[in-house]
Amino acid sequence: MHYKILILLFLLSACSQHYFDQPQPVDGQNIYAFPEPFRGIWTDGRDSLIVGKFYFSNIEYKNLSIPYTKADTTAYAIFKNNKVYPYDSLRQQIMGTSQSFEIRNDSIHYSTRDILEVQLGKRAFLRQVGDQFALNVKGENEWWELFLMGVTDQKKVVVTYPNVDLLMSNKIKPILSNSEEDYFEVRWTTEEFQELIQNNIFSDTLLFIDQQN
Repeated sequence: MHYKILILLFLLSACSQHYFDQPQPVDGQNIYAFPEPFRGIWTDGRDSLIVGKFYFSNIEYKNLSIPYTKADTTAYAIFKNNKVYPYDSLRQQIMGTSQSFEIRNDSIHYSTRDILEVQLGKRAFLRQVGDQFALNVKGENEWWELFLMGVTDQKKVVVTYPNVDLLMSNKIKPILSNSEEDYFEVRWTTEEFQELIQNNIFSDTLLFIDQQN
């Protein structure tokens, strides 16, 4: 299979996920290799993005804390035998190995190491928009996640995604929405996509990191 997403440790995210019924822009051509300027190792000193010709891997470290009184109610972790286990409440399964934690000031503190790997193919590809690229990734729900990728003049890679509030202020509303997910049915052409970029719709930043020397 040309496409895979491997979550080696559970990805904890405070952001909702945005899904689209079709890859965007709808008149773009699929690109199955990352352009040369993206390839290499990008880092901010702790987190890393490794981009090859046909894949990328994002390694992210997070320091997390929750109130001690909520340890039994969180949907993202199980605390047992002085260990914390990353947990996916939707799949109802443990998503990685256990980690140690500390209790300080009535809160539980622990760290996670998340690895996300995407390989370009039928279910993940780029479409060019000016000097940037729309990354379309098809999820298990058969809807597409959408990201905008670019490299700045300062040799930083930038990955952003649409701001839902700004979409709605431009009368682009989800057909379904809840506290964790938004679903859109849109048909943006490349020209319309460029207008969205100019209007700063892709203003939520996922990554902004330097190339490693």
